[in-house]
Amino acid sequence: MASNRFTRENIRQLYAEEAQKHGLDGASTIQDIRTRNLELKAISTYLRDGARVLEVGCGNGFLAIKMIEKFNIELDAFDFSADLIGLATQQPVGSARGTVSFGVGDILNYSKSEEFDIIYSVRCVQNLLNWEEQKVALKHVIASLKVGGEYIMNESFISGLNNLNEARAELDLPKIEESWHNTFFNELETIDYVESLGCSYVDENAYLSGYYFGSRVILPALAPKNKKISSSNRLNDYFSALPPAGDFCPMKIVRFRRER
Repeated sequence: MASNRFTRENIRQLYAEEAQKHGLDGASTIQDIRTRNLELKAISTYLRDGARVLEVGCGNGFLAIKMIEKFNIELDAFDFSADLIGLATQQPVGSARGTVSFGVGDILNYSKSEEFDIIYSVRCVQNLLNWEEQKVALKHVIASLKVGGEYIMNESFISGLNNLNEARAELDLPKIEESWHNTFFNELETIDYVESLGCSYVDENAYLSGYYFGSRVILPALAPKNKKISSSNRLNDYFSALPPAGDFCPMKIVRFRRER
């Protein structure tokens, strides 16, 4: 895993720019809106009415609001970026079934003890500088779970990126590099560490695999030479409906349950 390619100030500035550029929109922090919609659908399958829930890295609050509209939950949500939290407090709420509390917070300094039934992180812990910081963050997440509670880790893993690039190489497509502001996880190392914190590995959900294989492998391979490919291409409407076979996207959900 790469490390120290960026600083915390780089991350703060990046998300200040995201706040300025995208405002309350769902494209904030993830410009591929199909990815955002699939992400929302996937995470919602792990929530349930009556749960006490924490969202780590809530950005502009787009996802949190969708969750309290869908579920009768008590949701705490925080983000490192004060600019994004400022927007989160302005998000319009439709017919909410649950409640949400937004705040500025840093998972490296977070201190709660066995408060939550469910915790989910959304492309957040991958923004930390290195594996050592990520271990601190994971320790704080697990400490905040009730025994029997679940951590829904929606982050980026290097294995999915490697698989995607191997498929691209077979079609003479260039390699997709790890994002400059991310430190992708090693899946086996992550599972071993979280299990050492008193959790069991439950399962994983590579819910974006079909879409990424279609949009990042098939589409660029079929496109006329020098034609610009972007997530807005209409063919991606079809690819986003593909079943999530294989492991061809770095972003996926790994689920853990606290046992002690």
